[in-house]
Amino acid sequence: MSRRRARIAPTSTRAVTDELPVSARVAWTYLAALVATLIAAGLVVLNNQLVAPLICRDPADGAIADCKVGLGIWASLVAFLLVLIPVALKARLDLWLVATLWAEIGLWVAVDAIDRWWWWLVVLVMPAAAALASARWGSSPRVWGAQRVGIIVLLAAAIIALVWWYLNG
Repeated sequence: MSRRRARIAPTSTRAVTDELPVSARVAWTYLAALVATLIAAGLVVLNNQLVAPLICRDPADGAIADCKVGLGIWASLVAFLLVLIPVALKARLDLWLVATLWAEIGLWVAVDAIDRWWWWLVVLVMPAAAALASARWGSSPRVWGAQRVGIIVLLAAAIIALVWWYLNG
């Protein structure tokens, strides 16, 4: 019997990353936003049937409808923002993307231009902008750190704009 050892096949030392290509990141962001929107819409319907009758009890004409519409708008926004987290994580997107999208939505609401045509077009671009702003563009930790600082500044600006909008609105 011969005592030959089996040869070990060469292995690759390439690091396996969990980062999606930018094009896939944009596509998955749009899909995550769509799924979160559909789930939030279902939650708004439940809210309108279960919660709104308990909260909106003003006997004045039209006040109940106004209350239900306002409650539905805020419930949809909050539901979308909360549902976006697990949906984005399931789609292999990171929390930095969610934070960027939250900041964009905060600034979008603070602009308060619901009666303008461009306000509605901006919402169509927001998932792509969030995907691009939070994508890992460089391999350098310095570049990624600068991106994180930019996202944090964007979040702070959105919070300040929302507070200003609420106080002056």
